[in-house]
Amino acid sequence: MLGKKKKTDMSGQPVLRHPAPAPDAKKKVQMVPELTTLMYSDMGNRKYQQDAVYVTPSKRIAANKKSKVMAVVCDGMGGMTDGGLASRTAIEMMQQGFSRIEKMPDVNIPEFFRSGIIAIDRKVAALPKENGRGSGTTMVAVIAEDDELYWASVGDSRIYILRGNEMKQVTRDHNYLLRLQEMVASGQMTLEQAQAQKQKEALISFLGIGNVSLMDINAQPFQLQIGDVVLLCSDGIPKTLSDDRIQAIMQSSTSSLEEKARTLVMAAVRENTHSQDNTSVAILQYNSINIKERRL
Repeated sequence: MLGKKKKTDMSGQPVLRHPAPAPDAKKKVQMVPELTTLMYSDMGNRKYQQDAVYVTPSKRIAANKKSKVMAVVCDGMGGMTDGGLASRTAIEMMQQGFSRIEKMPDVNIPEFFRSGIIAIDRKVAALPKENGRGSGTTMVAVIAEDDELYWASVGDSRIYILRGNEMKQVTRDHNYLLRLQEMVASGQMTLEQAQAQKQKEALISFLGIGNVSLMDINAQPFQLQIGDVVLLCSDGIPKTLSDDRIQAIMQSSTSSLEEKARTLVMAAVRENTHSQDNTSVAILQYNSINIKERRL
């Protein structure tokens, strides 16, 4: 299960009490953990780019020094130029905020997310409106501090965590279906009635609403393990591709992380027949790399 560490060695083989010596006992490979980040975005058939994506550079984790990286995906909405302005504003404010806390040793990251979401919501709500219409943006963001992961979400963009043969969505879609599901749970309607509602995908929370209160932030860090992959994506991915398809692309053993990101986005763009939406992903991987071989 996600969040639980296995008490086996990396190969899954029994641990010998007296293992055989390595072929060359005079050398030792030095492995260090690394937080790798990357992003990929495509405009689809839109004339304007309303998505905005940002990742900090990849970073090796140094002993006794807290290393932080951040990834953010924003999906703007409203008038064409309004949506892009809203998403870019959210990204810029997250960048500025992260630059202030990046090297601070003791940061309350959940509070950083909460206060940042409130500030961005107010800023976007106050932006000039195109043709008098409102604008806004969804946002998913993660910060990894060494092997501890925090996330935040407002809207219906998603965050998935992949570990081994598992994939888990850790955020909720903040749309009207969420309220309908609560009504189903309380017996006020059936699941079939909820699924039949035409407005079920209408957002009930986003940045720019002016008084945002619905947000998903994990109060306790998720413990990363070597090999874990964190996927952030705009709604064009899950609205076009099934979770099984997303997982199959992300866990392909023949593709690099960069190729997986591109394949995922372009598959959604090609198969999205009901919309021409921008589609974007950001990826964070917790891995180990060989920095050198040293003699014993």
